[in-house]
Amino acid sequence: MSTASADHDRVLTAVVSALSQVLSCPVTLTTDVPAALATFQHDHCLSSQLQPAFTASALREFVRDMPTQVVHEVEEPLGMAVTLTRWDAYLLVIGPYTHEPLYPGAAEEVLRTLGIPSSQLSQYKLYRTRYPILDPEHVHRSAAALLTAAGTEDAMGTLLHIKAEGGSIVPGFGELPQSASTTVIEERYRLEADFMDAVADGSTEQALTALQRLAGMPQTISYLNTPFLGTTILRIMARVAAQRGGLPAVTIDAISQQYAQRLHRVGHTVDPQRTIGFTGQMVTDFCQNVRRHQQRSLPPLVRRVTDEIDLHLTRDVSTAELAERLGVSTSTIARRFKEATGTTVAGYVAHRRAERAARLLATTSQSVKDIAVFVGYDDANYFVKVFRGEYGVTPTAYRDAHTR
Repeated sequence: MSTASADHDRVLTAVVSALSQVLSCPVTLTTDVPAALATFQHDHCLSSQLQPAFTASALREFVRDMPTQVVHEVEEPLGMAVTLTRWDAYLLVIGPYTHEPLYPGAAEEVLRTLGIPSSQLSQYKLYRTRYPILDPEHVHRSAAALLTAAGTEDAMGTLLHIKAEGGSIVPGFGELPQSASTTVIEERYRLEADFMDAVADGSTEQALTALQRLAGMPQTISYLNTPFLGTTILRIMARVAAQRGGLPAVTIDAISQQYAQRLHRVGHTVDPQRTIGFTGQMVTDFCQNVRRHQQRSLPPLVRRVTDEIDLHLTRDVSTAELAERLGVSTSTIARRFKEATGTTVAGYVAHRRAERAARLLATTSQSVKDIAVFVGYDDANYFVKVFRGEYGVTPTAYRDAHTR
């Protein structure tokens, strides 16, 4: 398997894992369709008599005939649903889940309508409450995001809802919209490869250029237009690329977790500038960390100091605290750090904070005061002084020169 194929598979696996956590329901991506559907029936079908639409045979027949790159939701009479889509040799299965909570009396009404004996009531209630309540649009966006991560697309751009009556799953679909051209899909593949290569090389400028061009692709092709999930996919791609670039797993995990937590606060925003700023900062952090590890031949102790500073840049970390954490004296850290880097620990902190602030100034609309706090300065005036010392201009002047 080529490196590109291995990276692609790792990205898909990571996206499936992320979707499962976001949706809180089973998510399966497989090329062994019969085995996956047999497992689905075993794990999620209440019984073949009560829920024939969830049997492997009914689903296998439906999957065989359904069009590719179309996201289908099959809802069966007991009120449960499953989403399926296929492309190439792959089948994606999301669910089961339900759309509505089980209100008092609702279970009894369902069984009465279907002519199911009341002796099954307790079993049905336990079954129904095992699974999450999900909005169909949320599930559709999740499936569409995985399609684009796989290098294909959501051909319809909407969820095709199928009602299963008496165990029969009848698609009833008509003519499908024209899919994107092969040229467009190949261009997205190329840009993704450029993006991951740039992160692996630690090239911030090239990575952000590829990211910008990806964002400019048609909406049906670009997962950057899918809130939360699109940014999650980019985080996973950057993580895989950084690992390929030699960045230690512990550093990758620390950066990834930091942005995963922040993503929950900004990932669903409708402000495109805020999303772009968040993504650009995340990519920049991955690239800068990769570059430092590739281009610097720092002694192990000094590298550990820079890692500690970079991972905790927004809070003050004294040389004494670093010395205690690393088991050496403050004088040893100060001397070796200056010998290896040509600057002091404090000077390095100031440089890294200014570097991060510069990226925020160029890519976000956050105020200078907010950026100062974010990079570790409670005093905005002091931040301006430090920034001017690094870049020769005030933060406001820097922003004016680097934004359009």
